[in-house]
Amino acid sequence: MIHFLTSNPVARAIGKSNRILRDLAVHFFNTGDKRGLAMKITMGLLVIGLGAIFYNTLENYQDSGKLLKEKGTPEDLSAMPSIMPVFWQGVAVFFSLVAFLVSLWVNEENPAQRRKNLVLLSLWIAAFAGLIAWLPTDIVATKQAISGKALAGETPSIGAYLGGLVLITLLVLSIPASAMVYYRLSLMDRYTIHSFLSPFTFCMFSMIAIWVIADITDNGDLFAGAAITKVLWFYVVQIPYVILFVMPIVVLLAGLFSLSNMSKSNELISMIGAGRSVVRILMPLFVIGAYASLISLAFKYEWAPSAVGYKEAIIETAKKEAWMKEHGERVREDVWARRGWMHVNEVDKRTWFVGKIPLRLSDDMADVVVWQLDRNGDPKKIWKAARARWESEADPPVWRLFGTTLYDYDDNHIPRISSRARLIIDTWSETPWKVLSSSQNPEYLGLPGLTMYLKANADMDAVSLAPFRTNWWYIFAEPLTCLTMILVAAPLGIVYSRRGVMGGVTGAIVIFALMYVMRGTVLALGHRNSMDPFWAAWSTNIVIGGIGLVLLWFRGQNREIPKLRAVLAGLFRKKPQPESPKPAEIAA
Repeated sequence: MIHFLTSNPVARAIGKSNRILRDLAVHFFNTGDKRGLAMKITMGLLVIGLGAIFYNTLENYQDSGKLLKEKGTPEDLSAMPSIMPVFWQGVAVFFSLVAFLVSLWVNEENPAQRRKNLVLLSLWIAAFAGLIAWLPTDIVATKQAISGKALAGETPSIGAYLGGLVLITLLVLSIPASAMVYYRLSLMDRYTIHSFLSPFTFCMFSMIAIWVIADITDNGDLFAGAAITKVLWFYVVQIPYVILFVMPIVVLLAGLFSLSNMSKSNELISMIGAGRSVVRILMPLFVIGAYASLISLAFKYEWAPSAVGYKEAIIETAKKEAWMKEHGERVREDVWARRGWMHVNEVDKRTWFVGKIPLRLSDDMADVVVWQLDRNGDPKKIWKAARARWESEADPPVWRLFGTTLYDYDDNHIPRISSRARLIIDTWSETPWKVLSSSQNPEYLGLPGLTMYLKANADMDAVSLAPFRTNWWYIFAEPLTCLTMILVAAPLGIVYSRRGVMGGVTGAIVIFALMYVMRGTVLALGHRNSMDPFWAAWSTNIVIGGIGLVLLWFRGQNREIPKLRAVLAGLFRKKPQPESPKPAEIAA
Protein backbone atom coordinates (compact mmCIF):
# COMPACT_ATOMS: atom_id res chain seq x y z
CA MET A 1 0.00 0.00 0.00
CA ILE A 2 2.82 2.39 0.93
CA HIS A 3 4.65 1.46 -2.26
CA PHE A 4 1.48 2.21 -4.28
CA LEU A 5 1.10 5.66 -2.68
CA THR A 6 4.72 6.59 -3.31
CA SER A 7 4.91 5.27 -6.86
CA ASN A 8 1.47 6.23 -8.21
CA PRO A 9 1.68 9.50 -10.24
CA VAL A 10 -1.77 10.64 -9.16
CA ALA A 11 -1.00 10.09 -5.48
CA ARG A 12 2.33 11.93 -5.83
CA ALA A 13 0.58 14.84 -7.55
CA ILE A 14 -2.03 15.04 -4.77
CA GLY A 15 0.67 14.96 -2.11
CA LYS A 16 2.66 17.65 -3.90
CA SER A 17 -0.47 19.81 -4.24
CA ASN A 18 -1.18 19.45 -0.52
CA ARG A 19 2.35 20.54 0.32
CA ILE A 20 2.09 23.54 -2.01
CA LEU A 21 -1.26 24.56 -0.50
CA ARG A 22 0.15 24.16 3.02
CA ASP A 23 3.17 26.29 2.15
CA LEU A 24 0.93 28.94 0.57
CA ALA A 25 -1.30 28.96 3.64
CA VAL A 26 1.73 29.42 5.90
CA HIS A 27 3.04 32.15 3.59
CA PHE A 28 -0.20 34.09 3.15
CA PHE A 29 -1.86 33.47 6.53
CA ASN A 30 1.06 33.57 8.94
CA THR A 31 -0.52 33.76 12.39
CA GLY A 32 2.69 35.21 13.78
CA ASP A 33 2.14 38.36 11.72
CA LYS A 34 -0.91 39.67 13.57
CA ARG A 35 -1.19 42.95 11.68
CA GLY A 36 -0.89 41.25 8.32
CA LEU A 37 -3.45 38.64 9.35
CA ALA A 38 -5.83 41.38 10.53
CA MET A 39 -5.40 43.08 7.16
CA LYS A 40 -6.29 39.88 5.29
CA ILE A 41 -9.31 39.20 7.51
CA THR A 42 -10.57 42.78 7.04
CA MET A 43 -10.29 42.55 3.25
CA GLY A 44 -11.96 39.14 3.29
CA LEU A 45 -14.87 40.52 5.30
CA LEU A 46 -15.14 43.40 2.82
CA VAL A 47 -15.45 40.93 -0.07
CA ILE A 48 -18.11 38.95 1.80
CA GLY A 49 -20.05 42.09 2.78
CA LEU A 50 -20.04 43.66 -0.69
CA GLY A 51 -20.86 40.28 -2.21
CA ALA A 52 -23.88 39.90 0.06
CA ILE A 53 -25.06 43.43 -0.81
CA PHE A 54 -24.61 42.73 -4.53
CA TYR A 55 -26.53 39.45 -4.30
CA ASN A 56 -29.37 41.08 -2.37
CA THR A 57 -29.62 43.98 -4.86
CA LEU A 58 -29.57 41.59 -7.82
CA GLU A 59 -32.24 39.38 -6.26
CA ASN A 60 -34.49 42.37 -5.52
CA TYR A 61 -34.06 43.65 -9.08
CA GLN A 62 -35.00 40.28 -10.57
CA ASP A 63 -37.99 39.88 -8.24
CA SER A 64 -39.23 43.38 -9.08
CA GLY A 65 -38.92 42.68 -12.79
CA LYS A 66 -40.83 39.40 -12.55
CA LEU A 67 -43.58 40.95 -10.42
CA LEU A 68 -44.07 43.89 -12.76
CA LYS A 69 -44.18 41.66 -15.83
CA GLU A 70 -46.71 39.30 -14.26
CA LYS A 71 -49.07 41.73 -12.53
CA GLY A 72 -48.08 45.20 -13.66
CA THR A 73 -49.68 47.49 -16.19
CA PRO A 74 -47.77 49.35 -18.92
CA GLU A 75 -47.58 52.31 -16.56
CA ASP A 76 -45.98 50.14 -13.89
CA LEU A 77 -43.39 48.77 -16.30
CA SER A 78 -42.03 52.28 -16.77
CA ALA A 79 -41.23 52.29 -13.04
CA MET A 80 -38.82 49.36 -13.37
CA PRO A 81 -35.92 49.84 -10.92
CA SER A 82 -32.61 50.98 -12.37
CA ILE A 83 -29.97 48.42 -13.31
CA MET A 84 -27.16 50.83 -12.36
CA PRO A 85 -26.91 49.79 -8.66
CA VAL A 86 -26.54 46.14 -9.71
CA PHE A 87 -23.82 46.99 -12.23
CA TRP A 88 -21.76 49.22 -9.95
CA GLN A 89 -22.03 46.89 -6.97
CA GLY A 90 -20.79 44.05 -9.18
CA VAL A 91 -17.80 46.21 -10.17
CA ALA A 92 -17.21 46.95 -6.48
CA VAL A 93 -17.11 43.23 -5.65
CA PHE A 94 -14.43 42.78 -8.32
CA PHE A 95 -12.25 45.57 -6.90
CA SER A 96 -12.73 44.30 -3.34
CA LEU A 97 -11.50 40.91 -4.51
CA VAL A 98 -8.44 42.61 -6.03
CA ALA A 99 -7.81 44.36 -2.70
CA PHE A 100 -8.03 41.02 -0.90
CA LEU A 101 -5.55 39.40 -3.31
CA VAL A 102 -3.11 42.30 -2.81
CA SER A 103 -3.43 41.94 0.98
CA LEU A 104 -2.39 38.28 0.73
CA TRP A 105 1.14 39.42 -0.16
CA VAL A 106 1.48 41.45 3.05
CA ASN A 107 3.74 39.39 5.31
CA GLU A 108 6.80 39.72 7.51
CA GLU A 109 9.17 38.52 4.81
CA ASN A 110 8.61 41.66 2.76
CA PRO A 111 10.99 44.60 3.19
CA ALA A 112 9.47 47.45 5.20
CA GLN A 113 8.97 49.74 2.21
CA ARG A 114 7.38 47.02 0.05
CA ARG A 115 5.09 45.98 2.91
CA LYS A 116 4.00 49.59 3.40
CA ASN A 117 3.27 49.99 -0.33
CA LEU A 118 1.20 46.80 -0.40
CA VAL A 119 -0.83 47.89 2.62
CA LEU A 120 -1.53 51.31 1.12
CA LEU A 121 -2.38 49.82 -2.29
CA SER A 122 -4.82 47.36 -0.72
CA LEU A 123 -6.49 50.09 1.35
CA TRP A 124 -6.86 52.47 -1.59
CA ILE A 125 -8.39 49.75 -3.79
CA ALA A 126 -10.74 48.77 -0.94
CA ALA A 127 -11.79 52.39 -0.44
CA PHE A 128 -12.39 52.73 -4.18
CA ALA A 129 -14.53 49.56 -4.07
CA GLY A 130 -16.57 50.94 -1.18
CA LEU A 131 -17.20 54.20 -3.00
CA ILE A 132 -18.22 52.39 -6.19
CA ALA A 133 -20.66 50.22 -4.24
CA TRP A 134 -22.23 53.10 -2.34
CA LEU A 135 -21.96 56.36 -4.31
CA PRO A 136 -23.73 55.46 -7.61
CA THR A 137 -26.47 53.59 -5.72
CA ASP A 138 -27.12 56.54 -3.44
CA ILE A 139 -27.09 58.98 -6.34
CA VAL A 140 -29.69 56.88 -8.19
CA ALA A 141 -31.84 56.74 -5.05
CA THR A 142 -31.67 60.50 -4.51
CA LYS A 143 -31.28 61.75 -8.10
CA GLN A 144 -34.62 63.52 -7.98
CA ALA A 145 -33.77 65.19 -4.68
CA ILE A 146 -30.38 66.28 -6.02
CA SER A 147 -32.05 67.74 -9.12
CA GLY A 148 -34.49 69.66 -6.91
CA LYS A 149 -37.54 67.35 -7.05
CA ALA A 150 -37.97 64.94 -4.16
CA LEU A 151 -39.96 61.70 -4.23
CA ALA A 152 -42.49 62.76 -1.58
CA GLY A 153 -43.31 66.12 -3.15
CA GLU A 154 -41.22 68.25 -0.80
CA THR A 155 -38.78 70.93 -1.88
CA PRO A 156 -35.46 69.29 -1.09
CA SER A 157 -32.31 70.96 0.13
CA ILE A 158 -29.79 70.18 -2.61
CA GLY A 159 -26.93 71.38 -0.39
CA ALA A 160 -27.94 69.00 2.40
CA TYR A 161 -28.00 66.00 0.05
CA LEU A 162 -24.71 66.90 -1.61
CA GLY A 163 -23.18 67.56 1.81
CA GLY A 164 -24.03 64.00 2.84
CA LEU A 165 -22.44 62.58 -0.30
CA VAL A 166 -19.28 64.62 0.22
CA LEU A 167 -19.10 63.71 3.91
CA ILE A 168 -19.33 59.96 3.31
CA THR A 169 -16.82 60.20 0.46
CA LEU A 170 -14.33 61.99 2.71
CA LEU A 171 -14.88 59.41 5.44
CA VAL A 172 -14.17 56.48 3.12
CA LEU A 173 -11.10 58.10 1.57
CA SER A 174 -9.81 59.13 5.00
CA ILE A 175 -8.99 55.48 5.82
CA PRO A 176 -6.13 55.05 3.31
CA ALA A 177 -5.19 58.72 3.76
CA SER A 178 -4.82 58.13 7.52
CA ALA A 179 -2.60 55.13 6.80
CA MET A 180 -0.36 57.31 4.62
CA VAL A 181 -0.09 59.90 7.39
CA TYR A 182 0.60 57.20 9.97
CA TYR A 183 3.62 55.87 8.03
CA ARG A 184 5.10 59.39 8.02
CA LEU A 185 4.81 59.88 11.79
CA SER A 186 7.70 59.71 14.20
CA LEU A 187 8.24 56.75 16.52
CA MET A 188 6.92 58.67 19.55
CA ASP A 189 3.71 59.61 17.78
CA ARG A 190 3.15 56.02 16.66
CA TYR A 191 3.69 54.76 20.18
CA THR A 192 1.15 57.25 21.55
CA ILE A 193 -1.38 56.13 18.94
CA HIS A 194 -0.80 52.43 19.72
CA SER A 195 -1.22 53.11 23.43
CA PHE A 196 -4.60 54.71 22.73
CA LEU A 197 -5.98 52.35 20.07
CA SER A 198 -5.66 49.16 22.15
CA PRO A 199 -7.97 50.26 24.99
CA PHE A 200 -10.14 52.13 22.47
CA THR A 201 -10.82 48.94 20.48
CA PHE A 202 -11.47 46.92 23.63
CA CYS A 203 -13.83 49.54 25.08
CA MET A 204 -15.71 49.98 21.80
CA PHE A 205 -16.48 46.28 21.35
CA SER A 206 -17.28 45.93 25.07
CA MET A 207 -19.71 48.86 25.04
CA ILE A 208 -21.42 47.61 21.89
CA ALA A 209 -21.74 44.12 23.39
CA ILE A 210 -23.18 45.54 26.63
CA TRP A 211 -25.70 47.62 24.66
CA VAL A 212 -26.78 44.64 22.56
CA ILE A 213 -27.15 42.39 25.62
CA ALA A 214 -29.18 45.05 27.44
CA ASP A 215 -31.39 45.61 24.39
CA ILE A 216 -31.98 41.89 23.93
CA THR A 217 -32.91 41.66 27.61
CA ASP A 218 -35.47 44.46 27.18
CA ASN A 219 -36.89 43.46 23.80
CA GLY A 220 -36.05 39.76 23.54
CA ASP A 221 -39.64 38.65 24.15
CA LEU A 222 -40.79 40.67 21.13
CA PHE A 223 -38.50 38.68 18.80
CA ALA A 224 -39.42 35.27 20.17
CA GLY A 225 -39.99 33.00 17.19
CA ALA A 226 -38.66 35.57 14.69
CA ALA A 227 -36.16 34.53 12.02
CA ILE A 228 -32.52 34.95 13.06
CA THR A 229 -31.85 37.00 9.90
CA LYS A 230 -34.55 39.49 10.92
CA VAL A 231 -33.03 39.88 14.40
CA LEU A 232 -29.51 40.26 12.99
CA TRP A 233 -30.66 42.89 10.49
CA PHE A 234 -32.42 44.76 13.30
CA TYR A 235 -29.13 45.13 15.19
CA VAL A 236 -27.01 45.77 12.07
CA VAL A 237 -29.19 48.79 11.29
CA GLN A 238 -28.59 50.07 14.84
CA ILE A 239 -24.78 50.08 14.50
CA PRO A 240 -24.50 53.79 13.48
CA TYR A 241 -26.65 54.86 16.44
CA VAL A 242 -24.82 52.62 18.92
CA ILE A 243 -21.37 53.82 17.80
CA LEU A 244 -22.53 57.43 17.99
CA PHE A 245 -23.96 56.81 21.47
CA VAL A 246 -20.90 55.09 23.02
CA MET A 247 -18.13 56.96 21.16
CA PRO A 248 -17.68 59.81 23.71
CA ILE A 249 -17.35 57.53 26.75
CA VAL A 250 -15.08 55.15 24.81
CA VAL A 251 -12.79 58.03 23.80
CA LEU A 252 -12.72 59.28 27.41
CA LEU A 253 -11.91 55.87 28.94
CA ALA A 254 -9.29 55.02 26.30
CA GLY A 255 -7.57 58.38 26.79
CA LEU A 256 -7.51 58.02 30.57
CA PHE A 257 -6.22 54.44 30.44
CA SER A 258 -3.49 55.03 27.86
CA LEU A 259 -2.14 58.25 29.40
CA SER A 260 -2.24 56.93 32.98
CA ASN A 261 -0.26 53.85 31.89
CA MET A 262 2.27 56.02 30.11
CA SER A 263 2.52 58.22 33.21
CA LYS A 264 3.04 55.32 35.63
CA SER A 265 5.83 53.87 33.46
CA ASN A 266 7.50 57.33 33.25
CA GLU A 267 7.20 57.32 29.44
CA LEU A 268 5.64 60.79 29.40
CA ILE A 269 8.50 62.13 31.51
CA SER A 270 10.96 60.59 29.05
CA MET A 271 9.17 62.24 26.13
CA ILE A 272 9.22 65.59 27.89
CA GLY A 273 12.90 65.09 28.61
CA ALA A 274 13.47 64.48 24.90
CA GLY A 275 12.35 68.06 24.27
CA ARG A 276 8.63 67.66 23.50
CA SER A 277 5.99 69.76 25.17
CA VAL A 278 2.90 68.21 26.74
CA VAL A 279 0.66 69.61 23.99
CA ARG A 280 2.95 68.18 21.28
CA ILE A 281 2.90 64.76 22.95
CA LEU A 282 -0.88 64.81 23.08
CA MET A 283 -1.31 66.07 19.50
CA PRO A 284 -1.91 62.56 18.01
CA LEU A 285 -4.74 62.05 20.50
CA PHE A 286 -6.31 65.38 19.55
CA VAL A 287 -6.20 64.31 15.89
CA ILE A 288 -7.83 60.99 16.82
CA GLY A 289 -10.53 62.89 18.72
CA ALA A 290 -11.18 65.04 15.64
CA TYR A 291 -11.31 61.93 13.46
CA ALA A 292 -13.76 60.27 15.87
CA SER A 293 -15.88 63.41 15.59
CA LEU A 294 -15.82 63.09 11.78
CA ILE A 295 -17.03 59.48 12.04
CA SER A 296 -19.76 60.52 14.48
CA LEU A 297 -20.83 63.37 12.19
CA ALA A 298 -21.16 60.96 9.26
CA PHE A 299 -23.41 58.73 11.38
CA LYS A 300 -25.37 61.61 12.91
CA TYR A 301 -25.94 63.29 9.54
CA GLU A 302 -28.72 60.86 8.61
CA TRP A 303 -28.00 57.21 9.45
CA ALA A 304 -28.25 57.31 13.25
CA PRO A 305 -31.55 59.27 13.42
CA SER A 306 -33.05 56.97 10.79
CA ALA A 307 -31.84 53.95 12.77
CA VAL A 308 -33.65 55.23 15.88
CA GLY A 309 -36.86 55.69 13.90
CA TYR A 310 -36.47 52.24 12.35
CA LYS A 311 -35.96 50.68 15.78
CA GLU A 312 -39.06 52.30 17.22
CA ALA A 313 -41.07 51.21 14.17
CA ILE A 314 -39.83 47.61 14.45
CA ILE A 315 -40.62 47.45 18.18
CA GLU A 316 -44.09 48.92 17.63
CA THR A 317 -44.71 46.45 14.80
CA ALA A 318 -43.50 43.54 16.94
CA LYS A 319 -45.87 44.56 19.73
CA LYS A 320 -48.71 44.75 17.23
CA GLU A 321 -47.89 41.30 15.85
CA ALA A 322 -47.71 39.84 19.36
CA TRP A 323 -51.15 41.27 20.13
CA MET A 324 -52.57 39.89 16.87
CA LYS A 325 -51.15 36.42 17.57
CA GLU A 326 -52.57 36.51 21.09
CA HIS A 327 -56.05 37.32 19.74
CA GLY A 328 -55.88 34.85 16.86
CA GLU A 329 -55.70 37.41 14.05
CA ARG A 330 -53.68 37.06 10.86
CA VAL A 331 -50.24 38.67 11.10
CA ARG A 332 -48.91 40.75 8.22
CA GLU A 333 -45.19 41.33 7.79
CA ASP A 334 -45.01 45.12 7.55
CA VAL A 335 -43.17 47.95 9.28
CA TRP A 336 -44.72 51.38 9.76
CA ALA A 337 -43.28 54.50 11.32
CA ARG A 338 -46.56 55.57 12.86
CA ARG A 339 -50.23 54.63 12.93
CA GLY A 340 -53.12 57.03 12.59
CA TRP A 341 -52.65 60.58 11.27
CA MET A 342 -55.13 63.26 10.25
CA HIS A 343 -54.52 66.03 7.70
CA VAL A 344 -57.01 68.74 6.79
CA ASN A 345 -56.81 70.64 3.48
CA GLU A 346 -59.00 73.63 4.21
CA VAL A 347 -58.52 75.20 0.77
CA ASP A 348 -59.74 72.19 -1.25
CA LYS A 349 -62.13 70.95 1.46
CA ARG A 350 -60.43 67.57 1.78
CA THR A 351 -59.63 65.62 4.93
CA TRP A 352 -57.12 62.77 5.00
CA PHE A 353 -56.79 59.94 7.50
CA VAL A 354 -53.72 57.72 7.08
CA GLY A 355 -53.89 54.55 9.14
CA LYS A 356 -50.27 53.47 8.56
CA ILE A 357 -47.48 55.94 7.87
CA PRO A 358 -44.38 54.55 6.07
CA LEU A 359 -40.81 55.02 7.29
CA ARG A 360 -40.04 56.93 4.11
CA LEU A 361 -42.71 59.36 3.02
CA SER A 362 -42.17 58.40 -0.62
CA ASP A 363 -43.31 54.81 0.08
CA ASP A 364 -46.92 53.64 -0.08
CA MET A 365 -49.38 54.67 2.63
CA ALA A 366 -51.83 52.09 3.97
CA ASP A 367 -55.44 52.22 5.19
CA VAL A 368 -56.11 55.65 3.67
CA VAL A 369 -59.47 57.44 3.88
CA VAL A 370 -60.04 60.74 2.02
CA TRP A 371 -63.18 62.85 2.51
CA GLN A 372 -64.15 65.39 -0.13
CA LEU A 373 -66.55 67.92 1.43
CA ASP A 374 -68.87 70.40 -0.23
CA ARG A 375 -69.28 74.08 0.66
CA ASN A 376 -71.58 73.21 3.57
CA GLY A 377 -69.10 70.75 5.06
CA ASP A 378 -71.13 67.68 4.04
CA PRO A 379 -69.40 64.67 2.44
CA LYS A 380 -69.41 64.71 -1.34
CA LYS A 381 -67.07 61.79 -2.03
CA ILE A 382 -65.18 59.36 0.19
CA TRP A 383 -62.30 57.17 -0.95
CA LYS A 384 -61.24 54.21 1.22
CA ALA A 385 -58.05 52.62 -0.11
CA ALA A 386 -55.95 49.75 1.18
CA ARG A 387 -52.87 51.52 -0.18
CA ALA A 388 -52.10 54.87 -1.76
CA ARG A 389 -49.04 55.73 -3.83
CA TRP A 390 -47.95 59.14 -5.12
CA GLU A 391 -46.14 58.86 -8.44
CA SER A 392 -43.92 61.89 -8.74
CA GLU A 393 -42.43 60.89 -12.12
CA ALA A 394 -45.78 61.12 -13.90
CA ASP A 395 -46.52 64.36 -15.76
CA PRO A 396 -48.44 65.72 -13.96
CA PRO A 397 -47.90 63.69 -10.75
CA VAL A 398 -50.85 61.44 -9.87
CA TRP A 399 -52.19 59.45 -6.93
CA ARG A 400 -52.70 55.73 -7.51
CA LEU A 401 -55.12 54.02 -5.10
CA PHE A 402 -55.28 50.23 -4.64
CA GLY A 403 -58.20 48.27 -3.29
CA THR A 404 -60.47 51.32 -3.29
CA THR A 405 -64.06 51.63 -2.16
CA LEU A 406 -65.67 54.83 -3.49
CA TYR A 407 -68.68 56.50 -1.84
CA ASP A 408 -70.27 59.05 -4.23
CA TYR A 409 -73.02 61.12 -2.53
CA ASP A 410 -75.93 62.62 -4.44
CA ASP A 411 -77.89 65.78 -3.58
CA ASN A 412 -79.88 63.86 -0.94
CA HIS A 413 -76.66 62.68 0.76
CA ILE A 414 -77.28 59.09 -0.28
CA PRO A 415 -74.04 57.33 -1.28
CA ARG A 416 -73.55 55.24 -4.40
CA ILE A 417 -70.93 52.64 -3.52
CA SER A 418 -68.48 51.15 -6.03
CA SER A 419 -65.21 49.24 -5.83
CA ARG A 420 -62.06 49.67 -7.90
CA ALA A 421 -58.97 47.51 -7.85
CA ARG A 422 -56.94 50.47 -9.09
CA LEU A 423 -57.85 54.10 -9.33
CA ILE A 424 -55.79 57.00 -10.70
CA ILE A 425 -56.53 60.55 -9.47
CA ASP A 426 -54.76 63.55 -10.99
CA THR A 427 -56.83 66.36 -9.45
CA TRP A 428 -55.54 66.25 -5.86
CA SER A 429 -53.05 68.96 -4.95
CA GLU A 430 -51.74 67.11 -1.89
CA THR A 431 -48.40 65.34 -1.84
CA PRO A 432 -47.16 62.82 0.75
CA TRP A 433 -45.03 65.60 2.20
CA LYS A 434 -48.04 67.92 2.65
CA VAL A 435 -50.11 65.16 4.21
CA LEU A 436 -47.53 63.58 6.52
CA SER A 437 -44.71 66.07 7.13
CA SER A 438 -46.28 67.37 10.34
CA SER A 439 -46.22 63.83 11.74
CA GLN A 440 -42.42 63.73 11.64
CA ASN A 441 -40.43 63.36 14.85
CA PRO A 442 -37.33 65.61 14.90
CA GLU A 443 -35.38 62.88 16.71
CA TYR A 444 -35.75 60.60 13.66
CA LEU A 445 -34.74 63.16 11.01
CA GLY A 446 -31.24 63.75 9.71
CA LEU A 447 -29.93 67.02 8.36
CA PRO A 448 -31.72 66.79 4.96
CA GLY A 449 -35.08 66.03 6.61
CA LEU A 450 -34.72 68.79 9.22
CA THR A 451 -33.66 71.32 6.59
CA MET A 452 -36.62 70.49 4.36
CA TYR A 453 -39.05 70.63 7.27
CA LEU A 454 -37.82 74.03 8.43
CA LYS A 455 -38.01 75.47 4.89
CA ALA A 456 -41.46 74.08 4.20
CA ASN A 457 -42.88 75.24 7.56
CA ALA A 458 -41.10 78.55 7.96
CA ASP A 459 -44.43 80.27 8.63
CA MET A 460 -45.15 78.18 11.73
CA ASP A 461 -44.76 79.63 15.22
CA ALA A 462 -41.39 79.54 16.97
CA VAL A 463 -42.54 77.11 19.67
CA SER A 464 -43.55 74.47 17.10
CA LEU A 465 -40.28 74.83 15.18
CA ALA A 466 -38.01 74.96 18.27
CA PRO A 467 -37.41 71.15 18.49
CA PHE A 468 -36.47 71.00 14.79
CA ARG A 469 -34.16 74.04 14.98
CA THR A 470 -32.47 72.70 18.10
CA ASN A 471 -31.94 69.27 16.55
CA TRP A 472 -30.59 70.90 13.38
CA TRP A 473 -27.77 72.51 15.34
CA TYR A 474 -27.36 69.38 17.47
CA ILE A 475 -26.54 67.39 14.30
CA PHE A 476 -23.18 69.22 14.30
CA ALA A 477 -22.74 69.66 18.06
CA GLU A 478 -23.09 66.08 19.26
CA PRO A 479 -20.20 64.61 17.18
CA LEU A 480 -17.83 67.27 18.58
CA THR A 481 -18.33 65.68 22.01
CA CYS A 482 -15.58 63.19 21.08
CA LEU A 483 -13.00 65.97 20.71
CA THR A 484 -14.29 67.55 23.92
CA MET A 485 -13.77 64.29 25.80
CA ILE A 486 -10.16 64.11 24.59
CA LEU A 487 -9.58 67.63 25.90
CA VAL A 488 -10.83 66.43 29.29
CA ALA A 489 -9.12 63.03 29.31
CA ALA A 490 -5.69 64.30 28.24
CA PRO A 491 -4.84 66.50 31.27
CA LEU A 492 -6.63 64.23 33.78
CA GLY A 493 -4.87 61.14 32.45
CA ILE A 494 -1.38 62.64 32.96
CA VAL A 495 -0.51 61.82 36.58
CA TYR A 496 2.65 61.34 38.58
CA SER A 497 1.44 59.15 41.45
CA ARG A 498 -0.97 56.28 42.10
CA ARG A 499 -3.21 58.58 44.08
CA GLY A 500 -3.29 60.93 41.12
CA VAL A 501 -4.64 58.15 38.88
CA MET A 502 -7.74 57.74 41.03
CA GLY A 503 -8.17 61.50 41.27
CA GLY A 504 -8.00 61.86 37.47
CA VAL A 505 -10.52 59.05 36.88
CA THR A 506 -12.87 60.48 39.48
CA GLY A 507 -12.61 63.95 37.97
CA ALA A 508 -13.28 62.60 34.48
CA ILE A 509 -16.37 60.69 35.65
CA VAL A 510 -17.69 63.79 37.42
CA ILE A 511 -17.18 65.94 34.32
CA PHE A 512 -18.79 63.29 32.10
CA ALA A 513 -21.84 63.10 34.38
CA LEU A 514 -22.00 66.90 34.42
CA MET A 515 -21.93 66.92 30.64
CA TYR A 516 -24.89 64.53 30.33
CA VAL A 517 -26.97 66.37 32.91
CA MET A 518 -26.24 69.75 31.35
CA ARG A 519 -26.84 68.52 27.80
CA GLY A 520 -30.21 67.00 28.66
CA THR A 521 -31.26 70.17 30.48
CA VAL A 522 -30.28 72.68 27.79
CA LEU A 523 -31.71 70.52 24.99
CA ALA A 524 -35.02 70.37 26.83
CA LEU A 525 -34.94 74.16 27.16
CA GLY A 526 -34.20 74.46 23.45
CA HIS A 527 -37.08 72.15 22.52
CA ARG A 528 -39.44 74.28 24.61
CA ASN A 529 -38.13 77.48 22.97
CA SER A 530 -36.95 78.69 26.38
CA MET A 531 -33.40 78.91 25.05
CA ASP A 532 -31.94 79.85 21.69
CA PRO A 533 -31.55 76.64 19.58
CA PHE A 534 -27.90 77.38 18.77
CA TRP A 535 -26.89 77.79 22.42
CA ALA A 536 -29.05 74.84 23.47
CA ALA A 537 -27.08 72.60 21.10
CA TRP A 538 -23.58 74.04 21.61
CA SER A 539 -23.42 75.33 25.19
CA THR A 540 -22.51 71.94 26.68
CA ASN A 541 -19.55 71.48 24.34
CA ILE A 542 -18.41 75.05 24.98
CA VAL A 543 -18.50 74.67 28.78
CA ILE A 544 -16.94 71.18 28.94
CA GLY A 545 -14.38 72.06 26.26
CA GLY A 546 -13.47 75.21 28.19
CA ILE A 547 -12.91 73.12 31.33
CA GLY A 548 -10.69 70.77 29.33
CA LEU A 549 -8.64 73.65 27.92
CA VAL A 550 -8.12 75.10 31.42
CA LEU A 551 -6.96 71.72 32.72
CA LEU A 552 -4.69 71.32 29.69
CA TRP A 553 -3.17 74.74 30.38
CA PHE A 554 -2.22 73.63 33.90
CA ARG A 555 -0.55 70.49 32.53
CA GLY A 556 1.14 72.44 29.77
CA GLN A 557 2.63 74.78 32.41
CA ASN A 558 3.77 71.75 34.41
CA ARG A 559 1.48 72.73 37.27
CA GLU A 560 -0.72 70.54 39.40
CA ILE A 561 -4.43 70.66 38.62
CA PRO A 562 -6.25 72.30 41.55
CA LYS A 563 -8.35 69.87 43.58
CA LEU A 564 -12.09 70.37 43.57
CA ARG A 565 -12.12 70.85 47.33
CA ALA A 566 -9.58 73.67 47.10
CA VAL A 567 -11.51 75.34 44.27
CA LEU A 568 -14.78 75.22 46.21
CA ALA A 569 -13.06 76.45 49.37
CA GLY A 570 -11.63 79.38 47.45
CA LEU A 571 -15.01 80.28 46.03
CA PHE A 572 -16.90 80.18 49.32
CA ARG A 573 -14.16 81.36 51.69
CA LYS A 574 -15.13 84.44 53.68
CA LYS A 575 -13.02 87.51 53.15
CA PRO A 576 -11.17 88.67 56.33
CA GLN A 577 -12.74 91.72 57.93
CA PRO A 578 -10.45 94.66 58.90
CA GLU A 579 -9.81 94.80 62.64
CA SER A 580 -11.34 97.70 64.56
CA PRO A 581 -8.75 100.11 66.14
CA LYS A 582 -8.01 99.71 69.82
CA PRO A 583 -8.85 102.60 72.28
CA ALA A 584 -5.17 103.31 72.97
CA GLU A 585 -4.52 103.68 69.24
CA ILE A 586 -7.49 106.05 68.97
CA ALA A 587 -6.17 108.21 71.85
CA ALA A 588 -2.73 108.37 70.30
